[in-house]
Amino acid sequence: MTKFDALIDTLADDAAPVPPQSTQVGRAVLAAIAAATIAAVVMLLGIREELTTRSTDPILGVTMSLLALLAVAAGMGAVRMARPQVGASGSGARWALAALLVLPVIALAGVAEDAGLAAGLAGGAGLRCLVIGLFAGVGASAFLTYWLRRGAPVAPERASWLAGLAAGAIGALAVTLECPEDAFAHLGVWHVAIPLVAGAAARMLLPRFLRW
Repeated sequence: MTKFDALIDTLADDAAPVPPQSTQVGRAVLAAIAAATIAAVVMLLGIREELTTRSTDPILGVTMSLLALLAVAAGMGAVRMARPQVGASGSGARWALAALLVLPVIALAGVAEDAGLAAGLAGGAGLRCLVIGLFAGVGASAFLTYWLRRGAPVAPERASWLAGLAAGAIGALAVTLECPEDAFAHLGVWHVAIPLVAGAAARMLLPRFLRW
């Protein structure tokens, strides 16, 4: 027996098997948390007037659709990464995020062309939505952290980034349903910032808790 065999035996003695996670269960629970989050925000803060009168602005519909797409793609990717496997890259989330990032680009280009549109970037209303959106995503973030800790993600940094994006997108979608602001600059910058901030925070804070 070589010293490497002894080392392997020592490591094996300390190792414990990780039961495989059911991705179907994880996705179902995440979907339920997302629905509960949205319902809670709407019940506590109300709902947009446009949604009750069915006069929704197309930009609002596009924003909500892209946020929902990111929530689904990043959430499915994060749940799947609890199972140790090679190739769980979350490429769908990257494409969804790329599509969402088109909104702030267009919004800022519009502000550059017409300074009057800069009113939509006002910090008061923007910070309100940012804080509410981040807080609304706490439930999804807590669940995904718990889910990933129970599993064995092979890329904790990527898993953390996806979890943060998913939680932030859920929170952003919830706050978009109640936010009284309809300026494109507000929606395209402040609401898109919610999953970006959540994703960056999770990427910095969560990996240390997910290593196995």
